[in-house]
Amino acid sequence: MEKLTLNIQGMTCDGCAAKVQRALEGVDGVSMVEVSLEQGKAFVTYDTRSTNLEELYAAVDDAGFDAGY
Repeated sequence: MEKLTLNIQGMTCDGCAAKVQRALEGVDGVSMVEVSLEQGKAFVTYDTRSTNLEELYAAVDDAGFDAGY
């Protein structure tokens, strides 16, 4: 399992944070997601055999937000 912290830009409310959380939880291989609106971050634990960084970034992007390290 790999742990990753993503900086999420564009979140302005709890609904935004929930949308990012759902998007990341929907990626195969993701076992844990915690999104902090206050910090503007998503903490993700995932299996590198099932997914990769590109898929995680794409999930956040598809939800309407920008992710970075």
